[in-house]
Amino acid sequence: MDTSISYSGINTKVKAMKTKLISKEDFTNISNLESVADLIVYLKKHPGYHDLFQKYDEREIHRREAERVFINGLYLDYTRIYRFANDTQRKDLELIFFRYEVNVLKACIRLLHTSESAYDLSLFHPFFTKHSQIDINKLSSSRSMEEYINTLKGTQYYNLFIKLSSKGKLSSFDYEMALDVYYFTKSWRMKDKILTGNNCKAFTNRLGVEIDLLNIMWIYRSKKMYDMNSTDIFTYLIPINYKLTLTQLSKLVTALTMDEFMNLLGTTKYKGFAKYLRDGTMEQEYDRIINRIFLYNMTRYPASMTVVNYYLFRKDKEINMLTSALECIRYGLDLKQKQEYLHQL
Repeated sequence: MDTSISYSGINTKVKAMKTKLISKEDFTNISNLESVADLIVYLKKHPGYHDLFQKYDEREIHRREAERVFINGLYLDYTRIYRFANDTQRKDLELIFFRYEVNVLKACIRLLHTSESAYDLSLFHPFFTKHSQIDINKLSSSRSMEEYINTLKGTQYYNLFIKLSSKGKLSSFDYEMALDVYYFTKSWRMKDKILTGNNCKAFTNRLGVEIDLLNIMWIYRSKKMYDMNSTDIFTYLIPINYKLTLTQLSKLVTALTMDEFMNLLGTTKYKGFAKYLRDGTMEQEYDRIINRIFLYNMTRYPASMTVVNYYLFRKDKEINMLTSALECIRYGLDLKQKQEYLHQL
């Protein structure tokens, strides 16, 4: 049974970690920075990143290296929380680790098309090696998809990649989309087996809406940007229905025009999402919706892992925004453009 007392310790720890997140004021300051060196100097003074960047010379660190440090920071926080958690709490965290593992797989797919020789998980590597069957060093050193797939022998992902490779030459996009579909489908199936009580309710609510919104955005992009046929669109959809029924999903996919698609979306529980599809801010609204669900779940299910999950969600978004800040500096965007990219939840 979920009890407030059993979660008080881990929630107190996470609330203390939350004080080290980057604030809105920090991001306002960051938007005024003009070089990677300036950003690293700023982060060296920030309590959330001081230790991570202390050994780096801001005059020599390059953008890719800084991005890897950001990612290690997220995973390091996860490790701290996991070690503090009890066995029941770790069940919830295992589903988050599954997401991180898939993200590592996707990052290594992208390495196949670069000159980089390895994926740096230096701070997270001991924990990752203990909890994953993946040999991250071999995987990130693969120079072809065939070599990459062979490295996955003995893991849960091997059969998925073998099946995909049998379809002929696929793009990195195809493999990454398949990994996302695999993650969401398996997580939806696993949650009822390993989670109980409020943890299961909160996870179901958040993941269900996430799946529905991702499917809506994919259908929209497929029709608006890629002019894909219905059969191909279905191939990339996550085969889970939450508040969006299978009938509604099918009608959205087979809509002949964008006007018909928008009208059909207006008959669903996600009718308010249509305006954000139209004005090009769907990703930002998606983040805001998921953020609101986390806040709602924390209020409704205080005796659960909702505080922990929300912290890791916020930390992940923080990493994304810091990465965006690096991109803004790289392309020399002006202050207004930077502020648009560094949106807050």
